[in-house]
Amino acid sequence: MSANHDPELDDVLQDADLRRIVAVLTSAETPEPPLDDAYRTGLRRQLMQEAWAMSEGRYSLWRRAFGPRGFAWAGAAAGLVLIASVVVWTALQPTGGFNTVVIQSPVDGKSSVSLQQPILVSFNQPMDHQTTQGATQITPATTVTYSWDQNSRTLAVQPASGNLAPNTQYQVTIGPGARTQAGQPLATPQTITFVTQPPAPPTPSPTARPTPSANALGEKQLTGLNGASSPSLQWSADSSSIYYVDGKGALVVVPATFASGKSDEVSATPAPTLVGWSKDGLVWAAVDGIYTQGANGPKQLAALPTTGTPAVLSIAPDAAHVIYRQDKNLFLLNIASAKSTQLGQAGAGFIAWSPGGAYLLYSTNDATIVSDADGVTQSTIPSGEASWSTQDAILVGGDTALYQVRSDGTGGTQVSSGTYHSPVWAPNGSSFAFVRGNALWVAVAPALPPEPTPVDDAGRAVTSFMDARLAGHASEATRLLTDTGKKAYGDGGLNLLLTGEPRFSRYYVLTQELVATQPDTVRFVVRLVLTHGKIDVSNYEETLTLVRDSGSREFRVNQASGGLRRELGKGAEVVSVEVAQDSIKVTFDSDLDPGTVSDGVVLLDSKGKQVETTATYANRAVTLSGLDLKEGAQYRLVVLTTVRDVLGHNVAAEYDLDVVGPSLKKHGNHKDAGSSSPSSSSPSPSATSAP
Repeated sequence: MSANHDPELDDVLQDADLRRIVAVLTSAETPEPPLDDAYRTGLRRQLMQEAWAMSEGRYSLWRRAFGPRGFAWAGAAAGLVLIASVVVWTALQPTGGFNTVVIQSPVDGKSSVSLQQPILVSFNQPMDHQTTQGATQITPATTVTYSWDQNSRTLAVQPASGNLAPNTQYQVTIGPGARTQAGQPLATPQTITFVTQPPAPPTPSPTARPTPSANALGEKQLTGLNGASSPSLQWSADSSSIYYVDGKGALVVVPATFASGKSDEVSATPAPTLVGWSKDGLVWAAVDGIYTQGANGPKQLAALPTTGTPAVLSIAPDAAHVIYRQDKNLFLLNIASAKSTQLGQAGAGFIAWSPGGAYLLYSTNDATIVSDADGVTQSTIPSGEASWSTQDAILVGGDTALYQVRSDGTGGTQVSSGTYHSPVWAPNGSSFAFVRGNALWVAVAPALPPEPTPVDDAGRAVTSFMDARLAGHASEATRLLTDTGKKAYGDGGLNLLLTGEPRFSRYYVLTQELVATQPDTVRFVVRLVLTHGKIDVSNYEETLTLVRDSGSREFRVNQASGGLRRELGKGAEVVSVEVAQDSIKVTFDSDLDPGTVSDGVVLLDSKGKQVETTATYANRAVTLSGLDLKEGAQYRLVVLTTVRDVLGHNVAAEYDLDVVGPSLKKHGNHKDAGSSSPSSSSPSPSATSAP
């Protein structure tokens, strides 16, 4: 009987007002134990008979209530409502009762279940602990411990290793041997099925910065600017001093310490209009050209155009280029060749250089452009007064706040409030100078969250590609393929969309490696899981190689190959592989017999020779340590059939996985930074299931 539609109840409740009351009652839920089926059926039969005896006529409830016989009929109607309420309530009771044991779990049917939790199994009546635990089976093979709540109605099944295995479908079956405390057996086996989430990243993701606070950067005023309203600040190569031309045209040097500022003048002829610093020493601009201090006095490095009135705006950090303005246009002067190139359109404004001088920032009417030395746009970032650090971070200052963003436009965040004009990074990236209120200030550099690695960027592309295939969106998946990648999924190749039974239900990344740079190239092994009904029955793997496009900076699938299909449920399965230069960690879905691990999980080099390593086992994971994997070299991870789980089941068939020695490069988006900041390990893309 369905509580949503009961023909007999419809016959009794002809009045619309009564039906509305019943609808409210139907929406209610009860925490009480379910009624016995026989009792519920008998009670319903008696109540329906009473309801038919009391219900005569077909007029509206309210019309009858206030008619000549209204009060008498109202009493009957009240009785009818009460009877209907009990009927509806009994209809809402779940099947079972104390003659049937009902089992439920909050994770049943779920995907992406957290690894750090027990498996909770709830019963509709108190259970006998010993028989219930003895009748509980869990697959894959897992050593577990049990605990109960005080009412003996909720069983917590906890893996002895502490966590559930990642990327794994679990089945927990309570067999007929389970009994209630009253001695009643479970009528038939009942199974709870769920899928766990991918493994956690090796290191936590960067957290959001707190709201900027006053002087969070340890700001310190060094000296006044002596009338210079917009000085061009220049750090010395060793980050110890700051040079600028003051309001009287004097070249000033200030020690960049956090003690009281002290400045000195430097004699330079011809008179400097702008100062720079190269690895060979001080460089300055004069009205007719670019100069440095030679052995016998000033030495001209390059002449400025003799037509018009060129004004030098900036000297590159490597002193190889100069930015100057002439007739409202912005030009880049190559000092060695004396060749000038216009940047942008008329009215463009220079902002800053990258640390190595190969890239620069300039402004247009509505954006800040990241450009190479040929004027080719690389990315855009928010407008403001910007400076580029050796850590590939760009400070953007202004009247009210200081922001920080990466050179590819990502990672933008406010780091402080206040006035920050003309910010300039120190070469070592530890501090920066800025102007506030006609004074020179210095502050400690704000921390930049770890930059997304090439593996991070490529992982997002893999997720988009696989999600499109899972949803059956061929055009979106094809967009993420290069021309070579399209051939891999063309006629006679891999299937871009998978249809039929067993169905493609979910996927997850098994391993990922940065295998090359220039361009960044990342290799993924993705496992596709095929399901029949609710049960995962088989899987196979695709190896995807993604390459970063030099123009869009996006990753696309350039190569793809497929492996053989493996049947599931026949021994332990590898569910995650982490490759580092000195170790490989292999995680299984089952608890293993430790004695079968050392000779059962091996690594071969490209010639098929076994690589010497030390194998250790803990918490379903085998770690091969003592390695020295060569960048880009080919290796093969082999799991032999001698590996057994704790129930004595051997791996059904040898498992082979080709891996590549990882690249030592961590960051893929640096333009020409002088040094790189530490990088966090990159997390796997999220495993995804079909809706």
